[in-house]
Amino acid sequence: MNQIFNEIDNDLKQDKLLNFFKKYKFIIVIIISLILLIIFIIVGKNIIFENRAKKNTQEYVIILNLIKDKKVDEAKKRLEILKNSKINIYKVLAISKLLELSKENKNEQISILDYAIKSDIEKNDKDLFKIKKALLSFDNLDEQQFLNLLNPGDFKNSPWRVLSLEILGDFYLSKGQKIKAKDVYDQALKISDIPEIFKKDLEKKIKDIK
Repeated sequence: MNQIFNEIDNDLKQDKLLNFFKKYKFIIVIIISLILLIIFIIVGKNIIFENRAKKNTQEYVIILNLIKDKKVDEAKKRLEILKNSKINIYKVLAISKLLELSKENKNEQISILDYAIKSDIEKNDKDLFKIKKALLSFDNLDEQQFLNLLNPGDFKNSPWRVLSLEILGDFYLSKGQKIKAKDVYDQALKISDIPEIFKKDLEKKIKDIK
């Protein structure tokens, strides 16, 4: 008797499932299709990224070998292409290597840094390139131009915050604006996790201001 009731119960459950599927079959098909599409997109993106990374790595190795063989002009041409990579690390590597190869030409370096600052790279890398441009153009920028590069508000959450503030303070000091310089140095010293080496350097600079 119990077996009969169990069979009836199973049949009822199957009927409910079939009715549920018939009622919502279009929604179920759409949901399953969306899940499969998302999986396909994720897998596809990973494959594309891996292929790009592999090609970029091979290209960078070729460039390093060209530099080693003193074929700098050809290396620069390849770096100009690689700096447009869609992968941040290779974009930054290419820009950094171009800067290194152009160290004898200040104008060329500034042009490369301008490209880096305007390009689509991660903020921390962009902040570092801003600092490099500020140092390279230290004597040729006015206050507003310098602030456009090292605005304290833009570096609020940057790992380069202390360094940017110290350079900004140095800029004011070089212009004879001692009050502004001291104020910026003080801002840097108030940062809770300031490295000891920066702290000592800033304290000395403040002490030397008369």
